[in-house]
Amino acid sequence: MTNHWDAIRRHWQLLGPPLCPPPEAVTTYERELGLQSLDVVLLGVTPELAGLGRTMLAVDESPTMISGIWPGDTATRKAVAGNWLDMPVAGASMDAVIGDGCLSALGLSVARRALFAEIARVLGPHGRAGLRLYASPETPDDPQAVRTLALSGGVATFHALKWLVAMTATGGAPDHAIPVQAILERFDELFPDRDELCARTGWDLPVIGTIDVYRNSPAIYSFAPVATLVHEAEAFFGDVRIVATGTYGLAERCPLLVLRSPRQR
Repeated sequence: MTNHWDAIRRHWQLLGPPLCPPPEAVTTYERELGLQSLDVVLLGVTPELAGLGRTMLAVDESPTMISGIWPGDTATRKAVAGNWLDMPVAGASMDAVIGDGCLSALGLSVARRALFAEIARVLGPHGRAGLRLYASPETPDDPQAVRTLALSGGVATFHALKWLVAMTATGGAPDHAIPVQAILERFDELFPDRDELCARTGWDLPVIGTIDVYRNSPAIYSFAPVATLVHEAEAFFGDVRIVATGTYGLAERCPLLVLRSPRQR
């Protein structure tokens, strides 16, 4: 998995929404969680979120991601290598936990539940969490409809198309998982002529080529529906809400999962 994230780090400058949170999504974290005066754990090293909180501890499994995209440690923020499911944080010691797309980086429902449990463990009794989702629809999109939509200019960015393609091939419950290699295979089936896709959409070929980091990768992503993620979270939090994160491309599938009232176990 480390090699997978190292490959993504090398293409980071070519990524954009919805893979990276645009300003309106970042504003949603602050508005919904009131992070300005809180001690925050960040799952991953998403640079757009690095300025949130009174203090921040970012946890990422990949030292290369930390050295490559983290904007740097300061007196109030620090990034460390670590496991999200066993964070180097004392129980009930943090005010907030945030993460961007982190649930989709876990390929198994049991891992998602383990993450919810770990978030609940590190939060104090008045703590809260916000996780931006990549959530599939309850009824999967038709692959050919996705192709038609993209070639007609109906998809905002290549990265939105990548998630739409992935969601047409995601497996069923409980995991809703897909090997990232299968995302590339489905993309190549739907768009065998990348020059045509470039000409019809105006997307640069190097941006389209970012999907090739999935080739031969062992990583597995998941794109569970919102209702599934809410149900999983409710076992660990007494207050679970879904909040829209803006109007950017595919924002309707990228809401913020807001968690409060952690159940201490």
